[in-house]
Amino acid sequence: MASIAFAGRTTRDLVFEEESEMDVKVNEKAKAELGTDDPTVISVKTTLELNRGGEKSTVLPSAEFKSGDKVKILYTPSVDAYVYWLSQGTSGKYYMLFPTPKTGTDNFVKKNEVHSIPTKGSFRFDDKQGTEKILLVLASEKIPELEKAAQEAAVSGGKVSASAADVNKISTKQENKRTTRDLVFEEDEDEESGIETQTQASKGMEPMVVYYELNHK
Repeated sequence: MASIAFAGRTTRDLVFEEESEMDVKVNEKAKAELGTDDPTVISVKTTLELNRGGEKSTVLPSAEFKSGDKVKILYTPSVDAYVYWLSQGTSGKYYMLFPTPKTGTDNFVKKNEVHSIPTKGSFRFDDKQGTEKILLVLASEKIPELEKAAQEAAVSGGKVSASAADVNKISTKQENKRTTRDLVFEEDEDEESGIETQTQASKGMEPMVVYYELNHK
């Protein structure tokens, strides 16, 4: 398989090539705690392309960012899925990042392929310091509440207000980290490659919610 070079790294680093030691541990723990011999395991690998003053590098989501930095999120799911990306402002209001009319309305992504947010261009940190909260949701089927939020955002400049309660309800899955229906694992961040991997195991294909915080100092 061909790979695309970027900033001393290749997209191959984001691909799930074979069962890892972490996968084995997840399966064994899921079998024991979820009471199933065939847990559904979903993983997502994430890295950020950072452009700082014209110099590009790849960094972890936990890196510290400066005013003027430009970033693009690269991610690879281990399963075919419908995806939703949202950001949450300091006021608590959500903005839909994907799907949108500008970034594309087809939010079905293929497993083991590298996808990006935004799909074109990059995010730029302004002069206001703080924490940018980013939410990723992966699901085997479209989620009605988030489809409604996407439709609302399409006519309101990306803002999600009327559907905020539904979005908050979904986002609590990550804040709780673990329920009786699924287990969430976060692998150690790989500073050398700038890749973060998170994994969820469940009895069925439960939606996976991943929460990122980008710190702007």
